Amino acid sequence: MGKSLKYHAIIIELLNEYIDFWNNGDGIERKVLYDNQSQTYTLVSYGWQEKKRYLHGISFHLQLIDTKIWIHQNNTQYLIADELIEKGIIAEDIVLGFLPERDRAYSGFAVA
Repeated sequence: MGKSLKYHAIIIELLNEYIDFWNNGDGIERKVLYDNQSQTYTLVSYGWQEKKRYLHGISFHLQLIDTKIWIHQNNTQYLIADELIEKGIIAEDIVLGFLPERDRAYSGFAVA
């Protein structure tokens, strides 16, 4: 299995684990959305929380670019980059895209 296919499988697995973890009957739907052409992955949540407040948002937005996983957005308290490493991704293949390029060198992950 090539690196891109391996990384695709790991991303899908991890995002689905989050759905299982967060699925608590709270009325919020959670879906993993991905586009094979752009190799973009999002975990989106939407629905009526306690039938009072409508929520819609992206928890995670990741993209495979040249066999590196770019984390564009993490709207959670969870360290998804560390979880990707636990699943076999090397830190040099993870880019914290939400950080300015000048700060990425200090992150412990790839710069680009």
